[in-house]
Amino acid sequence: MSRWGAGEATVERLLASGALDVIGKSASDGAAVLAQAGRRLQVAEAALSIDPDAAYTNAYDAARLAGTALLIQQGLRPTTAGGHKAVEEAMLAQFGTGFSKFSMLRRRRHELDYPDTSYTEATGREAQEAVDIARLFITSATKIRPELGFFNEAE
Repeated sequence: MSRWGAGEATVERLLASGALDVIGKSASDGAAVLAQAGRRLQVAEAALSIDPDAAYTNAYDAARLAGTALLIQQGLRPTTAGGHKAVEEAMLAQFGTGFSKFSMLRRRRHELDYPDTSYTEATGREAQEAVDIARLFITSATKIRPELGFFNEAE
């Protein structure tokens, strides 16, 4: 195993629990997923003046895809068991507090997608903040991705 201090124990725990899975080196190029994150961000920006809920949801997807791109670059991917929460945990553990707003985005996106009696639509300001956070995540992931090694060198 390739070892680094930041986040190693968390990634190992997520792998052991089935929240993350190992993919082969041939599939471990996160560039395509990072490009997808960029397109989702464009959709979010376009939706800002039309539908703040859609803008927020697409901004969240862009942020999640940026994190997923970093995992894929390391030969990892979230599973259906781990889902979005696994992306969040791995990002925070490995890359620090720069990704701490992902949790807030994830929880609010859940409220928008699965409304209950306390549902309120996203505000324009809230959607703009989500877009700004997603843009920051994509910018950070673009810088980090080329520096990442393969998590499991035995693969």
